[in-house]
Amino acid sequence: MKLLDRVLLWVLSVLAIILGLLLILLVLIPSLSWLKASPVRITVGVMTLLSMASALLLLLRCGGPREQEEAALVDDGENGSAYVTLNVLSDMAKRITQDTEGVRSCKSEVKNSEGGVDVELELALNPGIPVAPLANRLQAKLKERIYEMTGIRVNKVSILVEAAAEGKASLPPPIVQLPPAQTESGDKL
Repeated sequence: MKLLDRVLLWVLSVLAIILGLLLILLVLIPSLSWLKASPVRITVGVMTLLSMASALLLLLRCGGPREQEEAALVDDGENGSAYVTLNVLSDMAKRITQDTEGVRSCKSEVKNSEGGVDVELELALNPGIPVAPLANRLQAKLKERIYEMTGIRVNKVSILVEAAAEGKASLPPPIVQLPPAQTESGDKL
């Protein structure tokens, strides 16, 4: 749950508790004519208690422990376990990919799989880059580098090429043949 969501839930919970306290005061004041009927007084009291209870539960939820991000196991030894979040692995994959020649931009996502992780990439390439050789190099490079840095095995690297940069490949300028220069007497140089 994001910080803004937690703050908003906390504010709404406090407002619900204050409203509940006001309703309790209304129920307890005997001079209000419309609350003199016993069933109305009981209904208002029950609704007030329910709203206050839900507000308290929301407050406890806001103040409770934060949800833990999904992570991949790096090491599980006698001293404890070490994990790397999937967001960190995704950032690693993105940086490694963007440092590869021919890649213009990259989106990455990492998912847990049996015995390691799977990496999914969405790429935009520069024009004229052959896709198959680049994909093969990237798959091998990601598997190797992520394992070197974290000890986490990359089982599969899926690559989707979504776009290539628009533009023409640069061609050399055309060679212009000039006619041979002539002298005043009509002789060619």
